[in-house]
Amino acid sequence: MLPAMTYGAPRKRAAAVNPEEVLEQAREAFAAYNTELAQEKIAKLRTVKNLPDEEAVDMLESQVDRMESMMQRVDAIEVIDSLTVSRADFFSNYRLSPAAGYILSPDDLENSFSAAEGSTVYMTENGNIMIWATDEGLAESHKLTDGTWEQASMLGDALNAGGTASFPFLMPDGITLYYATDGEDSLGGYDIYVSRRNGEEFPAPQNLGMPYNSPYDDFLLVIDEETGAGWFASDRNSPGGDVTIYVFVPSETRVNVDVDDPNLASRARLSDISLTQTDKDYSGLLSRINSIDPGAGAADNTPDFEFVMPDGRVLTRWDQLRSERGRRLMENYIDSLADFQAEEQNLENLRLQYARGNKNVASTILKIEKQLKTSEEQLKSMSNRIIEAESK
Repeated sequence: MLPAMTYGAPRKRAAAVNPEEVLEQAREAFAAYNTELAQEKIAKLRTVKNLPDEEAVDMLESQVDRMESMMQRVDAIEVIDSLTVSRADFFSNYRLSPAAGYILSPDDLENSFSAAEGSTVYMTENGNIMIWATDEGLAESHKLTDGTWEQASMLGDALNAGGTASFPFLMPDGITLYYATDGEDSLGGYDIYVSRRNGEEFPAPQNLGMPYNSPYDDFLLVIDEETGAGWFASDRNSPGGDVTIYVFVPSETRVNVDVDDPNLASRARLSDISLTQTDKDYSGLLSRINSIDPGAGAADNTPDFEFVMPDGRVLTRWDQLRSERGRRLMENYIDSLADFQAEEQNLENLRLQYARGNKNVASTILKIEKQLKTSEEQLKSMSNRIIEAESK
């Protein structure tokens, strides 16, 4: 007789994994800066045979790994204010001193230049350099001494970082370029990058990390050295809709948030800007910012004067003059130049009268021609003294 057979409790069959549902859960965890949960969900997806959207899982895994790395070095910036505005012409809310330059609309470009839709144009304080986004990346043009603009030149594909570069801002040093691109190593959408000009080229950029960047669109970082404030925009609070403009205090040396800080994730995503603040008094900085009319001076870039230095610089505004002596000499030069140009016009009118038969003006014409030769030599001498004063 065979022994009786015994049976254990029936085994439970593992619940089938719904790839779409788990992928959505992984994305939600990523958006909440919960990298551990996101990785757990991605690992669960890897158990699915013939995963239907493996490419999307691969991309999300790269972004989660990137976020985890960035969370180790969150910049401890102090965000002192924020405002939510419409994405259309959002840049008009940036309160920048003239020294920082101007953020303009693509509509302000010369007709011969083309720009990418929804982008911005950066113009230097003196109105002589413009940088803007095209469908291929960032372009640059310099204003010539006759008031026309040189042919646009591209700043290099390296800045695209696998995407398309946009929203440029050039620091007054002419070297440091902040901009945004939706390249391969972004957290999602546009990320903010920095590159520093090396000779004629901008090398491969560096991602600024958090809290500047997020899984959404982050762009147009500006640092105004005159007021001491920095600005950048993000749609992290309203993906694809309105944007939040953050005002922060830049620091020359980057200091990262302690990785053990319980508010690390909140500071990284700027869910509560008060967590970034110290007991410092920001009233003076906010007062300087609020005293500036948004966009002031951007519509009128008429130079105070134009004076070409031997090194190729074109001085156009009083605050570009380095010395008090240079300013006094420039005042005299501009007055004398105006008198010279007025006499030139007078001479032209007299010559026209002479050509029409009025021979009585002949002696006056000769007298003015002689005076103009003397005045021209004086202007050259004044010009040389300005160059000497401003070259020291």
